[in-house]
Amino acid sequence: MKQLNVVLAVAGLVSSLAAHAVDPRQYGVVADDTSRTSLRYRLQEKESPRGPRVIEVEEKESLSIRHAQYFSIADRLAYASIQLPYVTVDESYRNSRRPSSEADGIGDVMLGFGIGVYRMSALSQEALKTYDRNGLSSGCALAVNIPTASYQKKQSTNITNNRWMVMPECQLGWTQDQWVLEGTLGMNWFSDNTDYQTGTFEQENIYKAKAMASYSVTPATWVAATLEYQNGGEVTRGGRKDGDRLNNWLAGAAINFRLPGQNSLRLVGEWPISTAKGASESKEISVVFSHTW
Repeated sequence: MKQLNVVLAVAGLVSSLAAHAVDPRQYGVVADDTSRTSLRYRLQEKESPRGPRVIEVEEKESLSIRHAQYFSIADRLAYASIQLPYVTVDESYRNSRRPSSEADGIGDVMLGFGIGVYRMSALSQEALKTYDRNGLSSGCALAVNIPTASYQKKQSTNITNNRWMVMPECQLGWTQDQWVLEGTLGMNWFSDNTDYQTGTFEQENIYKAKAMASYSVTPATWVAATLEYQNGGEVTRGGRKDGDRLNNWLAGAAINFRLPGQNSLRLVGEWPISTAKGASESKEISVVFSHTW
């Protein structure tokens, strides 16, 4: 309840950004000279089996700022972005005497780039007023997580995994009046952490597919439901496999409010509905505030 109160308190102030969990309508068409600054508060909880009975519980809070600039490439809408989070991590164990630990500080920098593929032309503010959004459209994006945060090899808990992550994805969307239906395919590629406690930390690619449906209840408010499938991602620590390959399904929901002054507020949640044996189980809630310049 205390954590939920924190979320609601932040909602009363500010919050946005996509730390590469794809939000509905993230691929919307905007004017090609638009800038968007966002602040996102995210609360995540992950439970991971660490033995026959031992469960590792990781609670992570982050407050991230992201700035994206939209522009034209060969008459297609494109954007470039940079994101920086402040992260707090608390790690504890169930059915174990292992002590809890925590860490906090400025997290890894994430760079992003996206471009329209089909029916996402670069339009001026004036042309956008008469643009027909109905029909199919698509875009692709690439996010790169750069391990810039402080990392201590002998410390059990860190705010960074000390490795590069490259996350490409593509989206196909269909708009009809108040409805927007979307599907995305993506993956996470991870470099090795060669400075891990017990040798080298390796992780296989994670492959993801996500379906999203959103409906505009009013011109200023829309709601959405999501369903995501994740596969892969098995971890190897010092040559020993964890047996934690993902074969997971997650459900989610979102609500977005358009506010005065080119602002918006979004609440997003995601929770597990089916988790593979031995795999981590994650849930999260985010509050996002964005300003469009």
